[in-house]
Amino acid sequence: MQVNIKDYGAVGDGLTKDTASIQAAIDACAEGGGGTVVVPHGRYLSGTIMLKSNVNLHLEAAAVIVSSMDEEDFAVPAGDGQTYSEGQGSSALLCARHAERVSVTGLGRIDGRGEQFLEPEDEDSDHVLLPLGPFRPKLIDFEGCTDVLFRDVTLYRASSWGLHLTGCRRVNVHGIKILGQLRGPNNDGIDPDCCQDVHISDCHIETGDDCIVIKTTKYGAERYGPSENITVTNCTMTTHDSAVKIGTETHADIRNIVVQNCVVRNSNRGIGIWVRDGATVENLLFSNIVIETRLFSDEREIERPLRWWGKSEPIFITAERRNGQYHPGYIRNIRFEQIVMESEGGIYLEGSEESVIEDIALRGIRLNMRRKSGYPGGLFDTQPSVRGVFPHHVPAIFCRYARDVALIDAEIAWDSERNEHWSNALYGEELERLTLKGFRGAPAREGMNAVELSGVRGLSVEGCKAEAGTEAFLSLERVDPDGMFVVGNDLARAKAAVRFCDGSEPPYFAAANRLPESE
Repeated sequence: MQVNIKDYGAVGDGLTKDTASIQAAIDACAEGGGGTVVVPHGRYLSGTIMLKSNVNLHLEAAAVIVSSMDEEDFAVPAGDGQTYSEGQGSSALLCARHAERVSVTGLGRIDGRGEQFLEPEDEDSDHVLLPLGPFRPKLIDFEGCTDVLFRDVTLYRASSWGLHLTGCRRVNVHGIKILGQLRGPNNDGIDPDCCQDVHISDCHIETGDDCIVIKTTKYGAERYGPSENITVTNCTMTTHDSAVKIGTETHADIRNIVVQNCVVRNSNRGIGIWVRDGATVENLLFSNIVIETRLFSDEREIERPLRWWGKSEPIFITAERRNGQYHPGYIRNIRFEQIVMESEGGIYLEGSEESVIEDIALRGIRLNMRRKSGYPGGLFDTQPSVRGVFPHHVPAIFCRYARDVALIDAEIAWDSERNEHWSNALYGEELERLTLKGFRGAPAREGMNAVELSGVRGLSVEGCKAEAGTEAFLSLERVDPDGMFVVGNDLARAKAAVRFCDGSEPPYFAAANRLPESE
């Protein structure tokens, strides 16, 4: 069955509200057993549309569904009558509730008119644009749906979240484009929330907020359980926040996530993983990815109620309390392989004393630290957390409160123009079982140590290479020498191979190392 919305009275002039006509066409198609509802050439002004089971909403190439600006045109009850999606409101342009075999396809556009909900842009800054009011509807909001398809459509300038999926199963998002405002707050691209068996592929996403966010909100966790079995493949992403984000909302577990063959450009963060609300994030694989990040603000110079999260970290992992209410949860079994990065900030891997991150491996990575924005840097950002944003020197790789961490065939390079806050190739604290194999990297400036470690139990260093200008390749404080294994390294270009900060020279297992001439 195929129906055309114009046969149900839709005008498509961009001025007449066509909500009732579009809904009537969808209802008729569903009542007739299902089929395709065609949106032909035109601009169709609309409030909330509810998609039904067995219906494909197909937008032809020159078709645009345009968001109304009137709040009374948006009324979306949650499945059980309660408030839906804390902090984001319940309104959306296109919705579905507990529907089966639903799809949105075609080369047309769904326009959220996001720029009209925000203060005007200016050309001389890149800070977050402030909302003009509390009403900002999502573009698409599906809950409890099964066998869902989004293909080819363009989601344009959402005023809030673009595509929010809560408790959905067997979802395919293929070949869509999300073109949001790069300075717009909360305009996430795709948010699988407590979803299972989701495949996102061949998409292009530009947003001010996160491009793809896998999360488990409190609402979703209570009704639908974990987010699991999700793949992201062949996507290109640009954002003023994180390209791929796991968390921060973690009220149920997140597991079995694969992200591969993606390109991230001109973004604040590349890959970010948070636990804050007591669940476990585990079994994540990221491979064959190009990441380019930069700084977008300096908190020391600008005071605004909304700020970007992130300090140009290409990879970011954090496990700590949000506000003291919940134990943060756990992060474990994460793999990063064959990733090329260019950034102003370093890789950030940090648990906490009560939530040690574990079993983290980075293999075949290259990180080039390069100045781009002109902002001073020298800050760490763990928002949302009690610490928030705070000053810190910036190593290429920072690791704290972690267990079973491996850096294998990792290469660090520094651009010729150095940021004054850049420091070591690797800086680590409170670690258990750290492996460096084939690690190559100098410090940011001559006379500094390449690798500085404090409070490490179980250190293995194999096949690593020191670069010219290195003071000590390994600078160690509170590191147990009985647990050290230093074998087959070329450390001749460093001033010192291994230096203990207390001035001692304890014995440790070492063999087949090429040492500096002074040693």
